[in-house]
Amino acid sequence: MEQAILKTDILYDELRKEIAQYAAGDKFITSREIMKRYNVSQLIVDRTMSRFRSSGLLRVVPGRGTFVTEEVGRLSAKKPATFLFVLPRWNATDQTLREEHLASIRKKFAPKRILTYYFDYSESVPLNLPLEEENIIGIAMLTSSELWNSDILRRLEEYAARVPLVILERHRGDLRLLSVGVNDTFAGSLAANHLCNLGHKKIAVLVSEPHNGVIRERMIGAVNQAELCGAECRVLDCNVRSGEYALDKTYQYFTRLLEEGIDFTGLIGVCADSFTGAVNACLNAGIRIPDDLSMITVGSKRLAAIQHPPLDCIDTNLEGRTDAVLEILSHPDRFSPENNPYEYFKPQLAINGSAKKLN
Repeated sequence: MEQAILKTDILYDELRKEIAQYAAGDKFITSREIMKRYNVSQLIVDRTMSRFRSSGLLRVVPGRGTFVTEEVGRLSAKKPATFLFVLPRWNATDQTLREEHLASIRKKFAPKRILTYYFDYSESVPLNLPLEEENIIGIAMLTSSELWNSDILRRLEEYAARVPLVILERHRGDLRLLSVGVNDTFAGSLAANHLCNLGHKKIAVLVSEPHNGVIRERMIGAVNQAELCGAECRVLDCNVRSGEYALDKTYQYFTRLLEEGIDFTGLIGVCADSFTGAVNACLNAGIRIPDDLSMITVGSKRLAAIQHPPLDCIDTNLEGRTDAVLEILSHPDRFSPENNPYEYFKPQLAINGSAKKLN
């Protein structure tokens, strides 16, 4: 299977160069001629020609043959070598922060380009990417699903066979795919340890995002560290599902919880973005931070610092991780799944005064 994919990609690249020499309306060479010239099977030719027809570069006229379309004009417009960030289209501050950081470093990579491509999050992985059209030399991809079936894995492997590929946030070195993410278990542990060091013996972890590997690791890290420190740790689940507005659902859940009464002195958020819902619920209920309730969240320290009040944070270093991705894509020969120092970024504690020391 992998050999067939590789041969199809090689033939595609060769024929793409050949098509670029034709004019719109010209008749293209036959499948038999391609098989003879490039010493490939009918199956490989059929798969390759299907890709050209799907992209609109070739069309078949029954009884007459295969012809080059007007789309051939875009092949002659050579674009700079490009790194492509492929991201699900969902509402998340991290996406905005990543875009902002990419904009700030684009000049550093000139004449190479950095483009962002958003896809519908109902797809785990986009079916097609504009690799040839945009002259893509490297892909950074965040899949919308952390659980990959054979079809998803095959699609990722097909992309990786054509250009260097780095998976964002998912640790998949075990599947021989390069990835860049965070040591999320350590992040949860660090948050709980911060509260325990301040004397908190009753802690809660607020799960304000859909359950996935990242969120589970942060929650487990916090619960385990609290146990090691001799503190009680309660998990509060807002039951957010994929596609729901997490911030609003978190606000509603935590408002009800405050009305019932809370018995913990410290609260850990597993995501700085949606954790804002709990912060706002406290402010509207007259709960003072940190006098009545200490808080710390995991996420971007920039986002935590502009909250009201500013929050203590376990910073996941989005900017550093983005730079690491571009380092790998710029020098793909230096990295492999077995030799990847960027797979697990170590988060850092940033203190802004939202957690107080207990007597």
